[in-house]
Amino acid sequence: MKQALYRKYRPIKLSELVGQEEAVSLIQNQIDKENLGHAYLFSGPRGVGKTSLARIIALQLGCDPIFDISEIDAASHNKVDDIREMNESVNFIASSPGKKRVFILDEVHMLSNAASNAFLKTLEEPPEHIIFILATTEPERVLETIKSRTTQVVFKKITEDGIIKTLKKIGKKEKITLDDEIIKMIANSSEGSLRDAINLFEQTHNTFGDKASVDDLFSLLGQLSSKDFEIIINAVETQNTGAVLKVIREAYGKGLQPGDIVDSVSEFFRNLFYLKYLPDDNKLSSLTPNLKKLLEEANKKISAKQLVRILDLIDEINTVISTTSSAHLKLEIFMMKIIKPELGSDVKSIGYRVDLLEGKIAGSVGSVNDAKPDLEDKKEKKELKKPKKNVSKTSPESLENFDVYWPKILEELKEKLSSRKFSYLTAVKPEVESNDTINLFVDKDNEFLLQELKKSEEVIDLVISEVAKKMGIEIGIKILLSEKSTLGESKGLDAAQEVFEVEDLN
Repeated sequence: MKQALYRKYRPIKLSELVGQEEAVSLIQNQIDKENLGHAYLFSGPRGVGKTSLARIIALQLGCDPIFDISEIDAASHNKVDDIREMNESVNFIASSPGKKRVFILDEVHMLSNAASNAFLKTLEEPPEHIIFILATTEPERVLETIKSRTTQVVFKKITEDGIIKTLKKIGKKEKITLDDEIIKMIANSSEGSLRDAINLFEQTHNTFGDKASVDDLFSLLGQLSSKDFEIIINAVETQNTGAVLKVIREAYGKGLQPGDIVDSVSEFFRNLFYLKYLPDDNKLSSLTPNLKKLLEEANKKISAKQLVRILDLIDEINTVISTTSSAHLKLEIFMMKIIKPELGSDVKSIGYRVDLLEGKIAGSVGSVNDAKPDLEDKKEKKELKKPKKNVSKTSPESLENFDVYWPKILEELKEKLSSRKFSYLTAVKPEVESNDTINLFVDKDNEFLLQELKKSEEVIDLVISEVAKKMGIEIGIKILLSEKSTLGESKGLDAAQEVFEVEDLN
């Protein structure tokens, strides 16, 4: 029977362990100085080398793999009787003459409290020839009393570059040829687990051979393909519900479950979120060129407000999809709400529909408002600041995306304005009034700032210029007193940031 590649290429020397330089350095120094501890707790993600390092330590100490190394799966041997049996073997079974005996307990967080407590005495005072190495993916679930009796070593996720290098090395030895884009996708989808990456590498080649495509890999991963997302994005733009239902039905036919589809959609729109707000994030640099191109197209078609609404829907479906008895129906309703906002009854969907209606109304009555400026409250509004005619334009964007560009505009103006004048812009709240007008709201109690902005031609002209440069739109600006404090944060952006745990971008 053919040996799996992840077992065949499991490291057997410290120098072969990938991506754990700190852990290797610690253990090597202790071995060289003959100063190994009697108990270790290895914690970190799955498939990064915890058990491999435990075995290497045993081999470095000259242990016989059959007689001197005992591996116990604490997930399936987690009862008091299991630990008592191990305690007996610790006390009464000797090692090979003059050698150490190593006990490796994998998934130690799965031990029951009673079993953990039964283990404490032996862990604290084992015979001199015994070394315990505990491994866990969830160190927070391990009893503090156990942690306190061990030397703790933290393992990191393996970098994508490290995984790619290892996969290519294995491929060369095994004469397996896969496209570089496929290998990059495997590394990205493995989430730092080298074992998972090697498994997927082998499975991809065994299933599809050297001609494996990106969509072939998507099918192995249980994810929607790039073509599927192309259809979904176009459907969002055209509100084509039939096209999306067809994608879902075809995904079912390929064996994908509702949870798989939700995970795919969630990951895609999470990447889109990063593209809009953190375009230089490392997460995006690891994506394949085709996926990057698709995200860039989606970014043009889906506004910031639309994206926040979709993120809220994703957060909602993720809380119910794994427990509901009607997962297929929930998924289909979820996708319909993404495509057609009018089908949603949540606050974000209603708010988005109101925004659309207000946009249409503003467009129809704008000329009337412009024709009667004398009816405006002079204290609250300044006459519309007209844009300069000689401002250069790029490919036009929609002002719906203005909240995405405002932090970038501020970043540019920080270099061009004095600290005092730049502080004016950080104290206002910008809001889009219509397709060519932006309102800068000043706190109702800050009459001084209102007057300063009214007479500061430089500040307003630079804002207009930067909007034209970055968005390709010639705008007018109104300076208004707000009826309430302008210091509150954008609730829509806060919701998205809370889901993905990123820092405030403003």
